[in-house]
Amino acid sequence: MMELLKSDLYRTARSRWPWVVLALVALATLGSAVLTIWWPLEPGIVYDGLTGRAGALRLAGRGSSIVLVSTIAPFVAAHLSCADSDGGFDRTLLASLRGRVAYFAEKYLLTVLLSGIILLAYLAFSGIGVLVTMRAVTNVEPFWQFVAWAGEGWLAACVYALLVLLVGQLTRHRAIALIVAFLLLSGAVEQGFFSFLLLVSDAFGLGWAPALEAAIAWMPYVTIAAVGNGAADMLAVDATGFAPAVRALIVCVPLCLACVGLGTLVGTRRDLA
Repeated sequence: MMELLKSDLYRTARSRWPWVVLALVALATLGSAVLTIWWPLEPGIVYDGLTGRAGALRLAGRGSSIVLVSTIAPFVAAHLSCADSDGGFDRTLLASLRGRVAYFAEKYLLTVLLSGIILLAYLAFSGIGVLVTMRAVTNVEPFWQFVAWAGEGWLAACVYALLVLLVGQLTRHRAIALIVAFLLLSGAVEQGFFSFLLLVSDAFGLGWAPALEAAIAWMPYVTIAAVGNGAADMLAVDATGFAPAVRALIVCVPLCLACVGLGTLVGTRRDLA
């Protein structure tokens, strides 16, 4: 698997699309901060922490937040899902392998690593933006909270990216994977699913409404929103009795593992012709 991973990372670095992605991240995070060189910000204003809505990493990019990583990663996964099959490279490679498990599992590992690279790029460009704006930062979060916040952002990006990768591999159509990525990021899939269940409950008088309202708080879309609000909100216990960070671990980690397991199992059993 490691040889496959090295090969894919090499091919990725030699391609143009990763640099386009990094340019988009830089434009969204660093671009607006660079403009302050020509249009300085009001003096005396300071950042309130690093990760919150008034935090340095968000305001330095004039509104961009770690949610940007969760937005870009699924579209990267949509591209990866059909990158090998478009040119028939997967047939050539699989013909030389003893088994398919390593090939399909490696694609999910590659998606996780690329999601992490996008996260690091966001943090790096946002950090440069903070230096460019030259504003003081108060109420800086402890290092462990910052790491937990970044880790949850990575997890939120991975769960949607792996779902999109799974759909793309099953359908072998990049357009379908891109549509699924858009629907997931807009919350249409989760909201539509719960709206359907609520409609069924009302139609048959099942009384599911309270349980459905409680379950919505456990959906990945809500977790992503909590991460975007900063480390304090992400780690604070809310009405569910759990912090969003804990709910993400309980829901998103098994979901990621399920995507990897299902995608690898189905991929090893289907015909590539």
